[in-house]
Amino acid sequence: MSQYATREDFARSVRQQIVSTARAMLDGRLSFLLGSRVLAPLRPRSEATRYDQDFLMFVAIYSQTKALPLDAVREQWDQHALARLEPEIAEAEQWASAVGATACRSLIARFSEH
Repeated sequence: MSQYATREDFARSVRQQIVSTARAMLDGRLSFLLGSRVLAPLRPRSEATRYDQDFLMFVAIYSQTKALPLDAVREQWDQHALARLEPEIAEAEQWASAVGATACRSLIARFSEH
């Protein structure tokens, strides 16, 4: 049995995840690289189309940065290797925030409960 009573409950939950993730990214509480890894898979669960430009931005960010060790994966990496990758990770984060901020604002506007 699903944890959602209705299809609308599920849709509301997805919308809330989209908005809270996008807000956390814009507020600096969540990196754009990690946020992209949350938002990209939410597109098929949302009301967005397959070619939704806002979601495709996060699919692109994820695709371009999926090889970078982030979050818990970092604990499994050699510290010297991580140190060598830090400039690349920082550059990727800067790029992702620059290209993703507008898409975050758009998702918040579109999926917020009014």
